[in-house]
Amino acid sequence: MWRKIILLIVICLLLPLSVDSNALAKDDTEELLVILVPGMSFIEAEWLIDNDENAMLWQEAAIGAMNVRPDGPYSYLNNMVTIAASAKAVGIQGWNSYELGEKIKGVEASEWFHQLTGTKRTTGLLHPDFHRLNKKNEEGTHRGQVGDVGEKLKQVEVVREVYGHSDTIEEQIRYGSLLALDQSGNVNGDLHQAVKRKPGAPNGVEMDSDYLINKLSTEVDKNKRFIVIEWGDLYRLYDQMYYMEGSHFIEEKARQLLRLSSFIDRAKNEVDEVWLIAPMMHKQAYEEKQQLAPIFYWGEEKGGYLTSSTTRQEYIISSVDVVPTLLETYNLSSDQFTGNSIMQTDVGDVDKSPVFQKVNEIVLIYKSRASVLSIYISCLVLALIGAALYGLFGTKKRQTWRYLTRLILLSALWSPFWFLALSTVVKTMGVTGFVLALIASSFLCGYVVEKIGDGPIFWIGVMTFLLITVDVILGTPLMQRSYLGYDPIIGARYYGIGNEFAGVYLISAIMVLSPLLSNQQKKISILCTIIMFVGVVVILGKNTLGTNAGATLSAGLAFAFLLYRTFFATWSWRFVILLFGLAMLGLFFLLYMLQFTGEQTHIGMAFERILNGDLRYILDTIQRKLAMNMKIFRHSNWTQLFVTSYLLGAIILWRRRLQLIEYDKQLFLQTGVVASFALLLLNDSGVVAAATSMFCVVSAHYYWLSVKKEEKEFAVEKTINPSQAVED
Repeated sequence: MWRKIILLIVICLLLPLSVDSNALAKDDTEELLVILVPGMSFIEAEWLIDNDENAMLWQEAAIGAMNVRPDGPYSYLNNMVTIAASAKAVGIQGWNSYELGEKIKGVEASEWFHQLTGTKRTTGLLHPDFHRLNKKNEEGTHRGQVGDVGEKLKQVEVVREVYGHSDTIEEQIRYGSLLALDQSGNVNGDLHQAVKRKPGAPNGVEMDSDYLINKLSTEVDKNKRFIVIEWGDLYRLYDQMYYMEGSHFIEEKARQLLRLSSFIDRAKNEVDEVWLIAPMMHKQAYEEKQQLAPIFYWGEEKGGYLTSSTTRQEYIISSVDVVPTLLETYNLSSDQFTGNSIMQTDVGDVDKSPVFQKVNEIVLIYKSRASVLSIYISCLVLALIGAALYGLFGTKKRQTWRYLTRLILLSALWSPFWFLALSTVVKTMGVTGFVLALIASSFLCGYVVEKIGDGPIFWIGVMTFLLITVDVILGTPLMQRSYLGYDPIIGARYYGIGNEFAGVYLISAIMVLSPLLSNQQKKISILCTIIMFVGVVVILGKNTLGTNAGATLSAGLAFAFLLYRTFFATWSWRFVILLFGLAMLGLFFLLYMLQFTGEQTHIGMAFERILNGDLRYILDTIQRKLAMNMKIFRHSNWTQLFVTSYLLGAIILWRRRLQLIEYDKQLFLQTGVVASFALLLLNDSGVVAAATSMFCVVSAHYYWLSVKKEEKEFAVEKTINPSQAVED
């Protein structure tokens, strides 16, 4: 019976999840227009939707929120290079587009281009630093290259045109051509004619709508067209904001936004599809943590929202999704790029408020994440240090302090559960209300399980394990908005199980398993371990569930060690190394099998690259993981917990009197340490996963140690004074 139930659960977990959405590629698309609006944020997007008299224009658009994080720091250039390369990338100092008649450093642009490249151009825009840009990104770990998009379009004779710029009085800003360049750095366009002089406008110029509409309406020998317009008016406005009178800035901002709206309304009648993309928000929005950029789409289907397989989150896309979407519009392959085509969901829905509500929730979490986690981590560190000092130096007849120590440890172990369970109340209760609810819930549950006194660690493990499992199966709706979850603004992960909860999840599974382990009933222990192993690995590794390769491999190694210790009482390092080697091979194969159904993820892509012999991709991935761990170790608050928990774990293993003699508790400690080390070595944010996992291991061990000491003291007291012990 149990075998059938387990088999049914595994089959259900392996089934792919369906997504109700429409692909944006159209067979009859002839002209595609992309309007780049640097300086636009969700503040401006919401103002337009609420204040534009042409409400129908925005109702017909599909809307999304785009992560624009580049490889380096946020900037218009870095973000734009990332969009154009469909991979995390950075720009180079001095990058720009030039027309033939312009001068660079006092030299004709065409002559300067000739000097740097050995090629003389007589048509098109000039990009003298094109080779340096690609060389710099080729030396990085993402290896994004600009020009592949334009090259694919050129091969199928799609006409590529670029218009406009974001020049200010002090500097030249022309980044729109990055999206349309071919592999020779060539594209046609007009930078200056698309911008006219306008007295009183920011920096004295503004986009020439009539000129642009005329260009859009021009027939081009029946060829398909791809047009990029760099609408620089908002960029110029915010560049001059510091010097402007306040009320005048507000009036000018409204005028410029309505001009943009009017142009879009005219332009969408001249082309088949229109994209409005904000590659970078203005400085004030950035400082207010409004670091998701708005993106709009006008096509055949009206209304709805934008999402992609890259994020698997409602309303959220990544900047690396733009290029695959543009290529698929012309039915061109985008397999070589890391992003995925953007999809339009809920077609016909014209209400944009859910997107703004979601963005506000994300921003609220992002704003307060650092302070909340900093306080939380410091509290965990103090709890561990307090428990350790009392365990080392505590004297007899301190039952009250020992009870408080146990209560604090149990409350701390409950806290990941409540971080997840209460994630949806932040938007209603606020940050302060959430923190108070977290503290109250954790202490109340800690008190309850301590009062019951029958395996509190087991019950904490059961509840935490079940909650995370259910959340992952449902698509992580709680984890996506948890302070211990992943953030769309940071963009390190968008779906599956994050490293913070991966560490907690793995140790909670061992907590559940620990009381079932017995030296006398090895068959039951082995059966329970295998069942838990299958469930945990599928949840962590399946591409429609956890999608965490490092945590999956770590879980496999931890359970392999647990099985080894169940079979063999003595250590044999040679056999352990051999066992771990065989376990890794088996785990890689199992992880590969778990990617067969559903959409391709980063794990599936990695396996595909390996099978194609692309070892450089794997080396780049390893290098990025090491760099990320070093960055977290140097700058993250998690380092405090990591160092403290590992130091105390080492002391427990070293000092015999701090070790417990029970077979199941010894196995828990040893397996937990192995799991934590594996998480540290195999995850890109291994320091975080190792910190949360080792904290759980050390806290549980100190709790059991405190209980054991109290039992011993009670036994001694009973021997000395039986009547008093009975009264107690």
